[in-house]
Amino acid sequence: MGAGKGRSSGGGRRREGAPLGAILALAVAAAVALLAAEFATVASVSLEGESCTVIYDASPELADRCSLSGFERHGGALILLALVAAGAGFAARTGATTTGGGVLVVVAVVVLGLALFGDLPVTGETGAIGLDFEGATAKPGPGFFLELVGGVLALAAGLLALLGARSGNAGASAPTRRQRPAR
Repeated sequence: MGAGKGRSSGGGRRREGAPLGAILALAVAAAVALLAAEFATVASVSLEGESCTVIYDASPELADRCSLSGFERHGGALILLALVAAGAGFAARTGATTTGGGVLVVVAVVVLGLALFGDLPVTGETGAIGLDFEGATAKPGPGFFLELVGGVLALAAGLLALLGARSGNAGASAPTRRQRPAR
């Protein structure tokens, strides 16, 4: 009698197919990472042994290039993508796993495209600062890595939803028993 108690899931019923809680958790984690990436530094340029204060003093128009946030790089697109990812995760949680999974994969492709083709080249460029200041080095900031993490989490959630929906539909062709309404 007590042996079965430890194995029961919260609501007492289990769904076959996609692990909906995991899909939602991954989608929400992706959304949080994308929101954080929007406000974090994606790429920065530093001077050997100096800070950006030197640039502010010598060339104020270049000072804005010392540090680029996700918002400066993408103009709020990561916020929109985060909201879409969270919404798709909730859609998958409510049973629309194929739609939610497909949307999450699209979000992942867009985010990873922005990070790898838009931001990665910039993380190694010193730009005009490097022309004017010797020893300038460029490096990726935490926002770049948060973008990558958000994209990978969205991809994982989307693939989990799509693969779970596919395996859950494998038995859909088998007839199911319905209870007749009482007369």
